[in-house]
Amino acid sequence: MDQKALAQLIDTILAPQKGERLLFLTDYPPSRPSSSQYGRAELLSRWYKAALQLSNEKNFHLLPIAKYPETGKNNAELPEKASTHNGGHVDGLASLISSANIVIAMNQYSATAPLRNIAAASPNLRVISMPGVTAEMEGAMSADYRKIDERGKRLFSVVNVAAGFEIVFSGSGIPYGTRLHIDTRASNWELESGMCRNKGDFINFPSGELFTPPYEGVSPEGRREFGDSQTQGTWPIYSHSDKKVAFLKVEKNRIVRVQGDSAEAEKIIENISQDENNANIAELGLGLNEKARSGEEVPVLEKEKAGPHIAYGRNDHFGSPTSLAGKVKASLHIDYVYTRDTPITATIHAVYPNGRRILIAERGKIVAV
Repeated sequence: MDQKALAQLIDTILAPQKGERLLFLTDYPPSRPSSSQYGRAELLSRWYKAALQLSNEKNFHLLPIAKYPETGKNNAELPEKASTHNGGHVDGLASLISSANIVIAMNQYSATAPLRNIAAASPNLRVISMPGVTAEMEGAMSADYRKIDERGKRLFSVVNVAAGFEIVFSGSGIPYGTRLHIDTRASNWELESGMCRNKGDFINFPSGELFTPPYEGVSPEGRREFGDSQTQGTWPIYSHSDKKVAFLKVEKNRIVRVQGDSAEAEKIIENISQDENNANIAELGLGLNEKARSGEEVPVLEKEKAGPHIAYGRNDHFGSPTSLAGKVKASLHIDYVYTRDTPITATIHAVYPNGRRILIAERGKIVAV
């Protein structure tokens, strides 16, 4: 997209108002940047120039870009110290973020969780989080977000009252009948349709996703109403680096056993050993962005909101103060995507308290709406 198109996109999704403060946020590597990091820096520069053009038209304040060292993990806490692109120093990054009205975060490592928590205490703030963003994602950014919003609202009405979701996996090396049940009795579905125009809005971008934390069964209030979580079964995960499959045994919404010798299996075991709360099943997501690229690996598919995905780790950034789900704080949040083009696909049925079932996704494609 050229500068004019980017300025129009920023105005469409954010609608910055006179006097508001807009902050761009990014991280930088400890050593020489990779080609993708150079690409993100170039993308950030183009967005910043487009925002500067728009600020002159709309009379809002564009703050210097805030930069901080990479955390090394998705959704890790942000450091307090940062710098700015014009040579300035920041001693309280969270305070700077909360002082803005709009934050656009273009990071290598996702800052969604800490930014959500900062935003929850900053009623005038709205945030766009763009972890791992690259210029190649501009196709997904150009989706018709009005149509996504309409489709997402229809799907919300279908899934919001479901007690749970039965997910049946298929693919090479996946035994017939491999399935995972996700308990959503404490439903807390959120729709990210691409609009971030009002105080308190928070979206990941590119957008087009409906998602919820499962019921984990960890809060006293939740246990009084629902007892133990009913999330259980087998969750298969494909490892792209060695083309092997790990099988995660899940009980009461936690990973209790990891089977397989894949690189992903080793990573998951290590993550759980470092923080036992990383064993939490954190999210069920339904991607709705049909401009997302197909045939790509998990990071791209999840970021471009392509099809269903499941995550483990933290989800305290999802839960509201009154909800009974989204209650687990951990050191990371890792997603795995299941579309028609991934080595493992997922067929999903919503299951209702009266026993009724509705097909939501068939082999990785959302079909309910």
